[in-house]
Amino acid sequence: MRRLRVALETQFAHGTPTGLGTYAKRLTNALAARGDVEIVELSDDSFDVWRFDRRLYWDQVRARHLAVRARADVVHFTGGTMPWWPPHPCVLTLHDVAWLRGSVDGSLHQRWYFGGLQRSLSRQADRIAADSQCARDEIVERIAVTPAKVVVTGAGVDDAWFGLSPQAGAGRYVLCVGTVERRKDLITALRALVDLPGVRLISAGPLTRYAAAVTAEANRLSLADRVTLEGYVSEAALHELYRNASAFVFPSQYEGFGLPPLQALAAGLPVVAADIPVMREVLGDCAVFARSGESESFADALRTTLELGADVRERAQRGVVWARQFTWSSVAERMTRLYRSLAG
Repeated sequence: MRRLRVALETQFAHGTPTGLGTYAKRLTNALAARGDVEIVELSDDSFDVWRFDRRLYWDQVRARHLAVRARADVVHFTGGTMPWWPPHPCVLTLHDVAWLRGSVDGSLHQRWYFGGLQRSLSRQADRIAADSQCARDEIVERIAVTPAKVVVTGAGVDDAWFGLSPQAGAGRYVLCVGTVERRKDLITALRALVDLPGVRLISAGPLTRYAAAVTAEANRLSLADRVTLEGYVSEAALHELYRNASAFVFPSQYEGFGLPPLQALAAGLPVVAADIPVMREVLGDCAVFARSGESESFADALRTTLELGADVRERAQRGVVWARQFTWSSVAERMTRLYRSLAG
């Protein structure tokens, strides 16, 4: 079988690691390990794509230039955005449609670019790769493309998460991981602490303006000494936070996949998550689900979880087995089939 040459956008894997960067890096490694795909990385160390003006130039000028120059069989844009005139055939990974839902805070220019404009541009992709079935269904509806154009390729859990050996109850805190932004709804988890004396909440993830609202609510409820916003932490520090947590809480009201709670399952941690469709899809019956946005429901679920009864321990054990099906090698296999369907 002929070896495919794929131009893969890896720009987001540089600098401070983020979800976009993790996806690009792990997919690149998994594809390279196959041997039947030659990867040409689309990246430029001189670009800071986390500044809006530079991101705009990267998407519309630099990335397109590098993609054309690569002379690849397929071009794959992994960051959820693409140029106005993309080279073909091309694949766009669209992790979610948060900007179209109004679930992300941003300037007027950012909402226009990442929302309405990219909605139009994404229709030019020959295929759109989605992380979950829930994300796929919403992409079809909100982008207004034919269902055949959107393919579920998934996401994976690194092997390192399976060897953390959590120290049950060691830290007497519940952990929440993800960007501290409005749609992640950290305030609901915080309010649950009112009914959980002695339990602390630690959040790990980049801070946005929403963090000020979280801090204000913690002060209002006299919980400031039990709530810690760590901000961005290194991967090693993140592993330690998972290892020493009593449980993992994920109150997010909207996700395209939801990797942090899946990583918690892999680590053997009990998980409490918002009862939204994508969490049911990704976590199966291995988590305890609480009503989205209702702190009392989260308090009840966390109280039961922190008691570490036999059913909680059994569910955590099943969670490790469940998480093992989400591998980057299987993502790479599905992606390679997608590439070949376009390359002919």
